[in-house]
Amino acid sequence: MADLRIKFWGVRGSYPTPQCSTLAYGGHTSCVTVEAGGHFLIFDAGTGIIPLGKTLVKNPRRTRALNLFLSHTHHDHIFGFYFFAPLFRSGMRVAIFGPRAAGRTIKETLHAAMAPRFFPVGPDRFKAGTHFYSLGGNEDIRLRNRGDTPMVMRSARGASLNEVQVLAHRSDAHPNGVLVYRVSHRGKSLVYATDIEQTKTGCRDIIDFIRGADLLIHDGQYLEKEYLSLNESRRGWGHSTVERAARVARSGAVKRLILFHHDPTHNDTTLKRIEAMTRLRFPSTVVAREGLEIAL
Repeated sequence: MADLRIKFWGVRGSYPTPQCSTLAYGGHTSCVTVEAGGHFLIFDAGTGIIPLGKTLVKNPRRTRALNLFLSHTHHDHIFGFYFFAPLFRSGMRVAIFGPRAAGRTIKETLHAAMAPRFFPVGPDRFKAGTHFYSLGGNEDIRLRNRGDTPMVMRSARGASLNEVQVLAHRSDAHPNGVLVYRVSHRGKSLVYATDIEQTKTGCRDIIDFIRGADLLIHDGQYLEKEYLSLNESRRGWGHSTVERAARVARSGAVKRLILFHHDPTHNDTTLKRIEAMTRLRFPSTVVAREGLEIAL
């Protein structure tokens, strides 16, 4: 049995792309699930979390306790939060982890986004048990027995084989900051690093954080020529090029690279070409698509 099971529910960046030219890779925005040690982890709440939620409420016995980790709260990463079906089902429990930003807790930020002037349904309609954890980076989160309250420590310590460990690292490589997560269980590890604008040689803190991971899910929104375009430079927009993602994967000695957070203008043909091109730089590369499942 795999120690970590990963599934992609939304792989697109910036905004959804529900069109024929993106059907092969998918048009939903960021959402990835990880199953480990009997625990169910969700990374980001883009529109991909909407079909995930519908699936979860059909089989609630297996997934009554959920753990949602938000990298940041830009719209494309929380579009689906308001429509996440388990939040509106009694008997479900959802632990929500996310950044403290602009003096607000993650609970205050999400609740503000559901204020009547923005959305017709408020958080008072939630029927699930919810608990919010505001993170600043450098946290060590432990999931032990299924259904137990997560334990949040302020510095990393050694984990036992039966624990699922989630390390949170805050990066400034995105406007207003972003959280990068590393999940470890029984000697296997993956890193979720979206919305990272890598420097030409790579951000040293990110390279150190990903070092030796079995799987790296990394922002690959642009091609280098798009990023450096004279007509429409993407510098400062908070995203990486596929070329820089491959360079960072090599520098961090990770085993596999998954390119993620695809630009909405990149259709299926472009993404297929990107995969082939990136494999010349880092052979163990896959371009993420909706429905992709990986077992470690």
